Amino acid sequence: MSAMDSTTPVSGHEPIPVNRFALFSETLLAGLLVLVLSVPLVTLPAAYAAGIAHLERHLAGRDDSVRGLWRLFRAALPGSWKLGLTTAAAAVVIVLNLLLAWVGQLPGRGVVLPATLLLAAGAAIVLLRTASAWTDATGQGATAGDSWRTALHAGQAMTLRDWTGSLLLAAALFCAVVFVWMLAALFVVVPGTLILAAAAVKLRSGRPRR
Repeated sequence: MSAMDSTTPVSGHEPIPVNRFALFSETLLAGLLVLVLSVPLVTLPAAYAAGIAHLERHLAGRDDSVRGLWRLFRAALPGSWKLGLTTAAAAVVIVLNLLLAWVGQLPGRGVVLPATLLLAAGAAIVLLRTASAWTDATGQGATAGDSWRTALHAGQAMTLRDWTGSLLLAAALFCAVVFVWMLAALFVVVPGTLILAAAAVKLRSGRPRR
């Protein structure tokens, strides 16, 4: 079996050859860098936006160096603070609810726990959609804050409009949770799998329908 595959760019031109082994290693490397950049939590949206854009560049045969990813992160960081603070606060609430449910101290556990998991999955999908839309928003000559507002609106709209892609992202999130449940050390590959899934869903949604 050949290690080469192809992907069709959004413009609909000739497919771009993709080496699947190179994509796998690039995904792992980019995911590890995204994990490090996401440690403060408030930088999580910018880190994922940079990671997704980095994989898009790799698939398009453009600059996919570590320095290039760092430049993307620095470009995404301004204007992302409001979304980053919201993401960090939501993450803290979700983790606290899960910990309280784990020790049996969560009132209404039977209702609150499933609701928390559903809201967390929905928020994660919107965040991934928003991060993947950031590169398109920056190409419109808007300010950093306007770019993220445009990306957020686009991410929310695509979450509902492209429900198949949203289900694929939900499946990727589920697989990531299963990986960590099976072996906690696999948390290091989670960002890579998520940015790859987000980039693939964006590429899929941009293809012309036949």
